[in-house]
Amino acid sequence: MSFLDSLSNFFKPRPVKAIGNQLYAACVAQARLPRFYLDYGVADEIGTRFELLTLHVVMVVTRLKSEKTEQADDTAQTLFDAFLLALDSTLREQGTGDLTVPKKMKKIGQVVYTRLAKWDGLWRDGAGRDVQAGYIARTVYAGDEDGDEVASDIAGRKAAALGLYVDEARAALKIDELVAGRISWPVPIALDEAA
Repeated sequence: MSFLDSLSNFFKPRPVKAIGNQLYAACVAQARLPRFYLDYGVADEIGTRFELLTLHVVMVVTRLKSEKTEQADDTAQTLFDAFLLALDSTLREQGTGDLTVPKKMKKIGQVVYTRLAKWDGLWRDGAGRDVQAGYIARTVYAGDEDGDEVASDIAGRKAAALGLYVDEARAALKIDELVAGRISWPVPIALDEAA
């Protein structure tokens, strides 16, 4: 193999990077489903969209990390890298200056790592549905709670329903599909708010 062949191989995109990007795109597409915003009552705001996307990325990353193989670890890392790169790009597109982006990314990174550690801990410890729903209410539905008991009760019911979806989604994550860059997300069930 010549030096030029070695150099061209160095600059070829790694397949695992493409797989990480595919998984990230699948997480984005799922987190943007209208049903989450219409039926589940997730506020269509940047903060809650971020929380819902983070939840989907964390589900996939923790599933890959649980496999404890080099391929699964590499795939999890490339997905996580794609997520952080997209957040960085979003800040820049919103007009955040080059000197400010690293400071904001540090804060965002801390939030993401906190969510990752918390969810991983809850799932590893087999936390009950009430605990999971409580964390969903504090993150995804944080803007819904204004101290009013009725609003808190509705947010709690929505969070419990979203928690059931999370359980179903996590059960559907198959490692063979993930390392190939595919995710078979379940379709969130329609919720009847009147009930």
